[in-house]
Amino acid sequence: MIRLGGLLSYREGHPWGGLFVAWLALAACGPSGSAGPDISVSPLAERERLPNPLGVYRQLGCLVGNRRFAAVGKFVYLPGPADSTYALLALSLPNNALRFRREPPVFLARYQVAVVVGDSAAPAAQLKEIQDVRVRSFRETSRRDESLVFQGLLTLMAGEYPARIDVRDLGSSAGFSAETDLQVPRFGPNSISAPIIAYRVQPRASRATPPSLILNPRATIAFAGAASLIYLETLSDADSLAILEAREKGQVLWTDTLAFQSREDGLRTAAATLDPKSLPPGALSLHARRTGEATGDSSTLVVALLPDWPLASYDEAVGYLRYAGTSEEIEALRTVPPEDRAQVLHAFWTRKDPVQDTAENEFFEGYFRRLQEANDRFSDGVNAGWLTDRGAVYVTLGPPDEVSGSLDTRPGQERSQIWLYRKSLGFELQLVFVDRGGVGVLVLTPESRRAFREAVQTVYP
Repeated sequence: MIRLGGLLSYREGHPWGGLFVAWLALAACGPSGSAGPDISVSPLAERERLPNPLGVYRQLGCLVGNRRFAAVGKFVYLPGPADSTYALLALSLPNNALRFRREPPVFLARYQVAVVVGDSAAPAAQLKEIQDVRVRSFRETSRRDESLVFQGLLTLMAGEYPARIDVRDLGSSAGFSAETDLQVPRFGPNSISAPIIAYRVQPRASRATPPSLILNPRATIAFAGAASLIYLETLSDADSLAILEAREKGQVLWTDTLAFQSREDGLRTAAATLDPKSLPPGALSLHARRTGEATGDSSTLVVALLPDWPLASYDEAVGYLRYAGTSEEIEALRTVPPEDRAQVLHAFWTRKDPVQDTAENEFFEGYFRRLQEANDRFSDGVNAGWLTDRGAVYVTLGPPDEVSGSLDTRPGQERSQIWLYRKSLGFELQLVFVDRGGVGVLVLTPESRRAFREAVQTVYP
């Protein structure tokens, strides 16, 4: 096992902060006047909870854990020694998936990763490793973001293999198991690897040299966040370039050209920086091919609104922005041509940032925090909390200064609630919510709905 730096700090402003990275290498070969936001009740298809990152990654074919053990992983492939292929397993974990114990001067947790590729009785490759994780403070033990990356390196011959992956916290019963089928490619002359999204890249000298990469297991970058890295390899004795394209439903949204650098035994490598501001939110196909070649290979790239807000599509992303601007602004985001989405959304995103000389966008950090809070507080059994009238007001205007009224649930009693805004908005506003049908759904009265729309015009001039 090779440890790459323990707690790694990346360039300032990187949205993921520090990562603890563990590497395990194992060689084994086997056989081959603006209106306000739309606060009307949405269609049933939109009545869903806030983004479930594990659901998004599961939909995209990743190895996925569960809410208690929120691991996400994937295999990527590169040319190996002779005719073999390197299969790299990358897993990401949040610290809060593990149970830490105090072991002065640090807090310690242990987890185990076991992988069996092929028949369990005679595996083509396998690994089993226990990793120690040490953090300096109790606060770090509860981190919910991607804070751990495990990488395992297997050497396989090209072919199809069943694989079983088991990851366990050794301090509790938490963990997950997954079974998948590996399609291990053969890298022949002029073949090209699928694009790899990485946190750190150090091109290797030859096919026999193990890769020196810190992978991004979720292949996720934050829109308007820090730049990421893309890595490619090809096998060729001649100079060539790589054409890299980001596609959505077959349409090319972004393209770049990368120059390969010659290494030993026909290996050529290329690395480039990917600016997320040039791509719209959603899951995109990242396709690479050599110049002069009609075919290549692809991988999936997820552009998230924020690091913890990955979404499967641009339309879904715009849906979550419905309270962030006037109806005209949101409609412009919905209808912009795909090739212009990144530019138009970035302009909208930047325009909302109250302090543009900081890495954070304070407006949207507060906006998405309120979206989460509204979803937790205002679900009425019919709509998710953020899609209710109270959710719309809360997300748009923030929490009220005062709340009064009756939430009496006795038969025949009309539930009502009055929200008062005084100091927080800079002007006084009273909004009344009532449950007219007695079904537990609080909605704005017609007068309050008009007052809310007028308030929005003041908040979003």
